[in-house]
Amino acid sequence: MLKLFRLWPKRNWNLLRRLPLRLACAATGAALLLAGYPPASAAAAPQPAAAAAQPARTAEPADGGAGAMEPDQGAAAFLRGREAAPVVLRKVYLCGVETQPLGRLEAEEVHRLLLEQPRLTATVDSGEVLLTEWIDDLSDACRRSATFGVDADGSLTLFEGPPEEEKVIKTFYQLDLQHMESSLPKEELDRLFGGIRVEDKDEYNSVLSSYGDFAVGVSQGAMHQTY
Repeated sequence: MLKLFRLWPKRNWNLLRRLPLRLACAATGAALLLAGYPPASAAAAPQPAAAAAQPARTAEPADGGAGAMEPDQGAAAFLRGREAAPVVLRKVYLCGVETQPLGRLEAEEVHRLLLEQPRLTATVDSGEVLLTEWIDDLSDACRRSATFGVDADGSLTLFEGPPEEEKVIKTFYQLDLQHMESSLPKEELDRLFGGIRVEDKDEYNSVLSSYGDFAVGVSQGAMHQTY
């Protein structure tokens, strides 16, 4: 008999020792299940209040918001009403503004225009509804007459026609004339003071960028860095 016990593998003795512990654990688990543990309320973990009730989000324009500006309060009130009002279409260019009266229109007609042309924005000024479109280009009138030059105060200016006629369209920035005289050929200065005609957006932007380095503050900063 003793010989048989010695032949019993050591691993089997270890399993035999653990058997009572496993039986005890299984019995405890069965007893808890019969007692109804865990309770049903604990089985479903409570969700945080912030996650349970997410606030509704406002729908965003599918085109990324281009031309989807909301009308101002006056225009919004007009669109909610039923009365007609004089309406003007206004096109604002890099250079120039064009206006076109559309007559008296009902709110429904204006609303339809805003839906058909999402680049338009609506405002109300003195009882008149303005439908404005911003255009990144020159108007036809500017293409025919826009001329860059220098005004009497030394600022880079866009004129309607030759600078000597002083029909100012837009003034941009003060020029550091002393720095320009020491940096640019005389022919270039004469060309600017005589007037540089621009007929499209590329020429317009080219002049602005060419003389931007000579704006007061920019050129002075560059001179300070040089020294």
